[in-house]
Amino acid sequence: MAENQPAGGSIRTAVRWGLLLAGLVTAAMRAPELHRFWVQWQSLAGVDPSAAQAYRTYFLVESGITAFVVALGFAFFYLLRPAPKKVE
Repeated sequence: MAENQPAGGSIRTAVRWGLLLAGLVTAAMRAPELHRFWVQWQSLAGVDPSAAQAYRTYFLVESGITAFVVALGFAFFYLLRPAPKKVE
């Protein structure tokens, strides 16, 4: 450990990167389902409007959840950043 680094710095950094990675992995796991909902919505748009509307709703809800998880991961990544060093 460096002299200037506090004892909990490495743990905080690991938690910071872990939360960001968890958010990105969660988003990556939802991507195939989002794609499936998008394809179903587009393929049923002219044929069956009520089914297309259901797939549109599924797509919008899933994409909102995915965006929320990614934003939360980046927010925690930003909030847990190291404090700026004081210039004396």
